[in-house]
Amino acid sequence: MTPKHTNKYIFLIMGLLIFFAIYLQYSLGKSTEKLKNLEVKKAEQYAYKIAKYIQSESDGSLKYYLEKDSQNRDHLNKMLHAFLTKEFQYIFLLKKDAKGHYRFLLDGSVEDPVEYNTIFFPKSKLFNRVYDTQEAQIIEQSEGVEEVWLSLLYPMVEQNQTQALLVIDLSKAYGDYLNDFNSPIVYIVILMQLFLLVSFFFLAYVTYSFYKLRKSILVDPLTSAHTKVYLQEFFNKNRVDEYNAILIDIDEFKQINTKYGYEFGDIVLKEFVQVILEVLCSKSKIIRIGGTEFLVIVPKNEIGIEQLAKKLFKILKEKKYLIKNEVTSFTVSMSAVVIPKNTSSIQDIQRLLDEKLLEVKSRGKNNLAILGLKHLDEVKYGNIDYIREALEEERLLCLYQPIFNTRTKEIVKYEALARLIDKEDQEKLIAPLHFMKRIKGTSQYIKMSKLVLKDVFTTLHTYPNVELSVNLDLDDLYNNDMMKLITEELYKNRKIANRLTFEILEDHEIQDYDRVMLIFQQLKAFGSKIAIDDFGSGYANYVYLIKLDIDILKIDGSLIRELHVVPERAKVVLAAIKELASTFEYELVAEFVSDEEIYQIVEALGIEYSQGYYLGEPKPIEEYLEKKDIQIKALEAMKELISLGSGDFSPT
Repeated sequence: MTPKHTNKYIFLIMGLLIFFAIYLQYSLGKSTEKLKNLEVKKAEQYAYKIAKYIQSESDGSLKYYLEKDSQNRDHLNKMLHAFLTKEFQYIFLLKKDAKGHYRFLLDGSVEDPVEYNTIFFPKSKLFNRVYDTQEAQIIEQSEGVEEVWLSLLYPMVEQNQTQALLVIDLSKAYGDYLNDFNSPIVYIVILMQLFLLVSFFFLAYVTYSFYKLRKSILVDPLTSAHTKVYLQEFFNKNRVDEYNAILIDIDEFKQINTKYGYEFGDIVLKEFVQVILEVLCSKSKIIRIGGTEFLVIVPKNEIGIEQLAKKLFKILKEKKYLIKNEVTSFTVSMSAVVIPKNTSSIQDIQRLLDEKLLEVKSRGKNNLAILGLKHLDEVKYGNIDYIREALEEERLLCLYQPIFNTRTKEIVKYEALARLIDKEDQEKLIAPLHFMKRIKGTSQYIKMSKLVLKDVFTTLHTYPNVELSVNLDLDDLYNNDMMKLITEELYKNRKIANRLTFEILEDHEIQDYDRVMLIFQQLKAFGSKIAIDDFGSGYANYVYLIKLDIDILKIDGSLIRELHVVPERAKVVLAAIKELASTFEYELVAEFVSDEEIYQIVEALGIEYSQGYYLGEPKPIEEYLEKKDIQIKALEAMKELISLGSGDFSPT
């Protein structure tokens, strides 16, 4: 559950609790009112009984009965007194005289009872209303009336005439008791309401602070572009393959900061982002990846990524910035990609864009490169975690491509070519171009090399008549861990090491020939051979022939392919290489022999060995050896048939 949804639920629960507390307080108030009403009902019942009793005693003539004899009044006063309880503070009877004044007829008070016929001055007009309407009423007494909470005015009616008002005063102490009956619960509810209210405002403050913090995490405070955290959250909710991506980096922005200062550099960055946003559609996102590096995410249903990237590149390159009354500009380097279907990791896409951007910068910056990804595998197989898992599970095998004697077309050797095995589809093999760059110079590269050497030496042990070659990068020779691994394997397998050739590849020119020569001597001490791969292209130059003790030259495929483009010139170059190899007594191998025409030319030039898909694709070595066994058996059978046939026609 996301923090956003969590906060919603917390606010909802707290709101419900506050509502419940308010409802509980309201219910308690209603409960107290109900208790009061019950007491009023009870007082009305008492009043009814008292009135009936007085009327029965007075025999329908109340005034005459009370005036006739003081003993009658004493008797009824005692009766009223008997009804006094903790609930009823006073009970008395009033009559309205001819002048409209109320006078006491009876008073049930114990202490200081009021004398008969004493005038009474009511503070409420309800007395007159009850007297006139003959309907009982409740008076809530004011603060001036001590010890009284409520007064019940009950009319005593005879022959539709109000004879007197029976007044029953409910005590203030009892009223307080009823009010306090639910007070502990009320106090708890009030405290709960206060707590919830404080908590609600506290949570609101925390939520506000949280969203301010999240905004600072999700939005770059300088440029207002999104951050890498936002990028991750965005693709937790959205499919990666529904978008395309562009990576933009400002070239040499440090010069802006150095010349004008960081304050003006920041202003330029803000304007730079605004320029990008003006080009993008509303659903596109711009993410600040680094100081001057920005990732643009564009929905696939919008403008084509190549068209958009070119448009952005042109606008950003031509944009002018005014700084301290000076107009300046800068260039950008960009890489863009159409994200393949079913891609799920934006990090993999970033990695590929980074690698492509690095290529752009290495070629002089100020350029745009479009990645031509066509399949998810190109993304998946370059994931370092995927490669690491494959190597840990030893999902690696070596395919072997045969090297032929050009003249006889017999296999003389095999080149080991590493492949990773796809996790989901065991039949699918992953070529090094997908993963080699990712692990070069890491412990995973050492692990892969160990698995390759293990496979190679196992094959050499299994097939005593087989010779193999394995690729070795020039950087591997400088890596102590790698050389330790190789020399240990050579020593363990020293009896068969003479059937192994190391093909040296390189991405840069040799700087220390003495060191390389010493390493070659270490390898050759076990009987292994040294081959220079891709000779005639890149850094593999003629200086090698002078300074290095090698055994084999493998002509670079780019020279062989030229036989289709400029055949006569290519033949001259190849003939010269052939002459040099013969002079230095090197074995010479032509790579990338892709068809019969090239094969015929190679053979005509006298190049001893050939390798290429026309002659044999990389396969498990068993397939070639089984085929060779079948061919040998077929040849032997043919010889036997010829021998038998010769016997049939021999003279007898």
